[in-house]
Amino acid sequence: MLGVAAMLLALSAGVQAADAELKPVAEPAAELNARYPLETLNSVETANRALTDVANAKAEVEARDLEQRRACYAKFFVNNCLDTAKEQRRLAMKAIRPIDITANAFLRKDRADERDKALEVHNAGQPAEAAQKAQDQKEKELSNADKVRQGAAKEKEVASHTRKHLGEADKRVADHNAKVKKAQQDEAAKASQRAANVAAFEKKAQDSAARQREVAANKAAKAKDLANKKAAETGVPVAPVAPAVKSPPPAGAAPASAP
Repeated sequence: MLGVAAMLLALSAGVQAADAELKPVAEPAAELNARYPLETLNSVETANRALTDVANAKAEVEARDLEQRRACYAKFFVNNCLDTAKEQRRLAMKAIRPIDITANAFLRKDRADERDKALEVHNAGQPAEAAQKAQDQKEKELSNADKVRQGAAKEKEVASHTRKHLGEADKRVADHNAKVKKAQQDEAAKASQRAANVAAFEKKAQDSAARQREVAANKAAKAKDLANKKAAETGVPVAPVAPAVKSPPPAGAAPASAP
């Protein structure tokens, strides 16, 4: 335990010494704000010089932030140290930003003023050309507005056609489904009719076979009676002949003309 305590004390002393050597991250931003109060950024020369110093201050903040983060890895609470360094960098950059924005805004305004002055001089020397340019600009704006209207109308027309085509596609799908359903129903009806035709044919065949058997039986009875009568007249017995009966077609067989 004493050895561990000694190591922690030595490490703490080393970290404190390292922290003492690090330059504050916020210092470049503080110096820049002291050098350039916002109300002094009222000339092109001062604004340009301020933007140069802004770039230098940002670079210095980045360099010091890098050193701060390197030193954090020698500390016990590394993540806490890194978070602190990150916050210091953010605040330093935030302090620099107003000078950067104000100087750039002044230079943009100065350039715009210079362009306006040059345009005024040009227009004053060439009023006819200026009037023509103004007329051209007006016509261009009107043309652009007309193109916008035409584009909106075209988009509306395309949307209408799209809705129409979608409706037609839905109708085609519905019609196709209806045709398929009707074809299935027709096929089912035809199958039922074919089954009914087969059953009717089988019944007809059975009825015909029954009639043939009945006719054959009648013929056999008549032939027997005739033979018996003849035998009685002549006294010679006659052997009866068995009638031929046509066999009915097998069950389930359909006629050649059956549908």
